[in-house]
Amino acid sequence: MTPTEIWSAADEPQLKERLEQRAEPVVLKGLVAGWPAVRAGRETALGICDYLRRFDRGVEVMATKTRAAARGVMGYNDSLTDFAFVKARMTLAEFMANLQAYLPAEGAPAIAAQCAKVGDVIPGFLDENPLQALPGVVPNFWLGNALTVPVHHDHPYNLACVVAGRRRFTLFAPQQVGNLYIGPLEHTPSGAPISVVHPKAPDFERYPRYREALASAYVAELQPGDALYIPPLWFHQVEALEKVNLLINYWWPVLADPGDAQQRAPVATLLQAIKVLNALPPAQRDAWAAMFEHYVVQREQDPAAHIPPAWRGALARRR
Repeated sequence: MTPTEIWSAADEPQLKERLEQRAEPVVLKGLVAGWPAVRAGRETALGICDYLRRFDRGVEVMATKTRAAARGVMGYNDSLTDFAFVKARMTLAEFMANLQAYLPAEGAPAIAAQCAKVGDVIPGFLDENPLQALPGVVPNFWLGNALTVPVHHDHPYNLACVVAGRRRFTLFAPQQVGNLYIGPLEHTPSGAPISVVHPKAPDFERYPRYREALASAYVAELQPGDALYIPPLWFHQVEALEKVNLLINYWWPVLADPGDAQQRAPVATLLQAIKVLNALPPAQRDAWAAMFEHYVVQREQDPAAHIPPAWRGALARRR
């Protein structure tokens, strides 16, 4: 694996544009180290929970708890017939009580309150812990113990800020999709398709191409106060390494045309293409693959270069 590039970047409005121009992940060392929440998380194991209680308004969060056989991984069971975890709704206070109860126990199940909106559950947190680089973007928080989320990808830009504990990210370029053994596109743990390879004990006989993916992977281990920028569609595995961890992450959309509020998400186009084209005979799928390569990917040439601009229509480049 290759260490992820590290920047010493300031929290300023120009950072957003710099990140959007990046084609690869980058660690932003100490980006949010000045947050009061980060300081609270450093003081004691449960310091971040004490800090969050100040903002708690009794709103429920979705809590995940792994089954014993899952070995701390929020994925599928070995036979790929069910998930290796259960979910339940509870208040943040109830969740943090569970987190505290598991703190002294060895071999405790992995638990996490996942993808909870900061503005809904802990209003006021952002007033004390602002991010100037992304004004108006409401982040999510991920609180829990030593839980591993298998390889998956997100469609928006992603800035993940470690507030308490440590996190290790293993990252794969989108071109590795064929080596990652991604599971069902619809029957997913939380909306994003994940790899069916167990991240802690990969079965290379069953999933041999995963070795090639690992050989190309990037790795980043983040301390409290560090942040990681993950470009859209980059696959990543996330390991929370301590008994108490808090991550705040910011997603913001990729807009081909910022003025078009009705544009469909690229994933909707992908799913529609899969449904329609997979039903065609192989020769027709090959023919349509050539069309997509020429008109959509446009890797080798501009398909509209020979057409007058006024007549290019859908082929007109927007960027």
